[in-house]
Amino acid sequence: MLRSYFKIAFRHLIKNRVYSFINIGGLALGMACCLLISLYVYDELSYDRFNTHYEHIYRLVEKQQQPGGIYDVAATPGPLAATLTKDFPDVQQVTRVGRWSGLLSQGRRSVESNQMLVVDPGFFRMFSYRLLVGNPLTVFRAPDEVIFSEAMAERFFGANWRQQNVLGQSFKLNNEKMLMLVGVAENPPVQSHIEFDVLLPFKWLERNDEWSMKWNSNSYHTYVQLKPDPSGEPADPAAFADKVRHQLKRYDVGNETPLLLQPLSEIYLYSKFAFETDHGRRSDIAYIRIFVTVGLIVLLIAVINFINLATARASQRAREVGVRKSVGAQRGSLVTQFLGEALLMTVLAVAVSLALAQLLLPLFNDLANKNLEIPYPLPVFWLTLAGFTAFVSLLTGLYPAFFLSSFRPIRVLKVGVAGHFSNVKAGRGFRQTLVIGQFVLSIALAISTIVIYRQLSYMQNTKLGFDQSQLLYVRLKGDLRGKSQPLKREVEQLPGVEQVSTATSNLVNMNNSSKIEWEGQVPKDEFLITNMNVDADFVKTVGMSLAAGRNFSARITSDTLSTLGAYLINETAAKRMGWTPVSAVGKRVKFWGTDGTIVGVVKDFHFRPLHVGIEPFIFRFRPKEFYFTLLVKTKPGLVARTLTDITQVYKKIDPDHPISYGFVDQDLDAQYRSEQRIGRIILCFAILTILVSCLGLFGLTAFTAEQRTKEIGVRKVLGASVASIVALLSKDFLKLVLIALLIASPLAWYAMNYWLESFVYRIEMQWWIFALAAVLALGIALLTVSYQSVKAALMNPVKSLRSE
Repeated sequence: MLRSYFKIAFRHLIKNRVYSFINIGGLALGMACCLLISLYVYDELSYDRFNTHYEHIYRLVEKQQQPGGIYDVAATPGPLAATLTKDFPDVQQVTRVGRWSGLLSQGRRSVESNQMLVVDPGFFRMFSYRLLVGNPLTVFRAPDEVIFSEAMAERFFGANWRQQNVLGQSFKLNNEKMLMLVGVAENPPVQSHIEFDVLLPFKWLERNDEWSMKWNSNSYHTYVQLKPDPSGEPADPAAFADKVRHQLKRYDVGNETPLLLQPLSEIYLYSKFAFETDHGRRSDIAYIRIFVTVGLIVLLIAVINFINLATARASQRAREVGVRKSVGAQRGSLVTQFLGEALLMTVLAVAVSLALAQLLLPLFNDLANKNLEIPYPLPVFWLTLAGFTAFVSLLTGLYPAFFLSSFRPIRVLKVGVAGHFSNVKAGRGFRQTLVIGQFVLSIALAISTIVIYRQLSYMQNTKLGFDQSQLLYVRLKGDLRGKSQPLKREVEQLPGVEQVSTATSNLVNMNNSSKIEWEGQVPKDEFLITNMNVDADFVKTVGMSLAAGRNFSARITSDTLSTLGAYLINETAAKRMGWTPVSAVGKRVKFWGTDGTIVGVVKDFHFRPLHVGIEPFIFRFRPKEFYFTLLVKTKPGLVARTLTDITQVYKKIDPDHPISYGFVDQDLDAQYRSEQRIGRIILCFAILTILVSCLGLFGLTAFTAEQRTKEIGVRKVLGASVASIVALLSKDFLKLVLIALLIASPLAWYAMNYWLESFVYRIEMQWWIFALAAVLALGIALLTVSYQSVKAALMNPVKSLRSE
């Protein structure tokens, strides 16, 4: 019996090639999209789960009172870790992770690390990063030890480093500190939010940086591994969170900042903090939700196409159903037959979708910045695919099966083929509803894509309050941090240089904030202010404007005193302290323990992404302190030549360190790289949804034209023009698209308005966005419908009438 059913189904597919192609092709496109999105989502949700004890590991997060409100911040002070193991018996392991930088050298070979971290000995016991060489239980007991990743070992010792005796070899850090190699770690997995190529012990940092052990040294991530209860079940994180909440206040008197727990498995997707204090890879759970929604939309549209065409072509199967029922076939057997046909088409669609997904995977990987592969060897993949196939076949086949099997043989066979029309018309309203539904989804996605691209364009083109164009920055390393002036003077003489300044940052996403005291301050009225050490040429180099007062000056002795300094603040800082820009000039403030006078107020500028508002900022002018960055404003058209000249000057003054440079505008754009990537992916899927919708519309139009062949022939004989027949066949479908537009517009407005709320600076959704989507939707639908309509209108009426 089943063999007979599949034979009939296969013959039906061959007989109706166009409709079979539309059904299978549309369904395959939808399933291929779902497969690609599923691979992406699975990869994103798998981060950090390679760690054996990931369910027991948490990161401590501070809930800080910042200038713009209360924010979660991943950074914690250095001394915190030791107090956790001392005060809480349910803590099994603690490790701190902090960023560091430097040049490692051995003899004449020098390598600059891009991912250097300082960690505690518990790092390898807590996380499942494997040591290929060395003992994870004994490393980092001494402060002068270092561990390389595989990649770093290859850079020093070559690809055959495993055949060499690398343990115990000595290296210099920044040509000063001697370190001994005690291990080589396997490169961190791609699905790890922590990235490293060099690891230093925290003991080394404590010995070389006293500030790291102060309670205001909020620069380190603190991870804890909780002990499971005696039964082996995970410890109760809520109970521990209550106990550790006020740990900072216990040791740092007056520090009311509470601590929270963040599960290790959530760090990658749930760390979109207002202050970018995170290390390593991160993403956003919002993008996962968007991707899942888009995938379901594409699949749903493909399923709607299948159901629409199956019910629309019910007239072709009516007589078959009548004959089968008249010879004794039960409705259950007919349902089984039609579900079998749906299963056959779904299986074929799955096969095609796998081929499409494999074909599109390189493009998708490029768009998503991933290295995904379809896991053919895994049995769970095939089991999931089989379940998915069964689900989709039921989804696509249930309604058509029950609809077709409901025909009554006496009504179908009494008047031949015409006897089924009442049944078909009964499903017309349902089909129209489905067409409206799929175009609602397509148009909403199209509107969303336009809004996302406009917001990204707005962020990239918004004036930031300083001139980032042709602004080059060079990282200062080693001795140059304290002796930057010789380099600055030589760079100033280069022909392609317009202006040069030294500073502690390149103005991109700064988060170095501290408390400030000011004249007239109300008791307990405190806030954090972001700061930066600059020289007297900074304001001119970056093109900032003064709202009041004057700039720093190296000729004014009081500006450069270490005990009584001068400060510049922005307009937001002046307002927060209760002043206007003019009245702020001359006021006294105390910052980092140094009293000083505000000599000027700069106009507000954006120093962090546009997701957050402008916050208080203070510039200090302390030439005797370190500078980490050389900012160079180049002349138009001379960037490449100037960069070559700067490289030569840098090598002459500091031959030990390789030059590291970048462009401020490129770094600013990189802040929105993930949004740009998601925008491109959504655009591709929006195009696919419209394509699949139009594929279904094409099939329905072809069916309508086929059903009205005789009517079209009669109308042409009576003198109807081609244009009038095209309008006759097109207007009903265009009405449905217009209704879909009216429904999709408010839905898209609500969804995008919700998304835009995450940006403090955002676009307004203007009427022309919806008008553009309307024109595109109606235009594409009209082109789709017109092809079949024109084809039907041009048919010879004699042939049309004869065929009836």
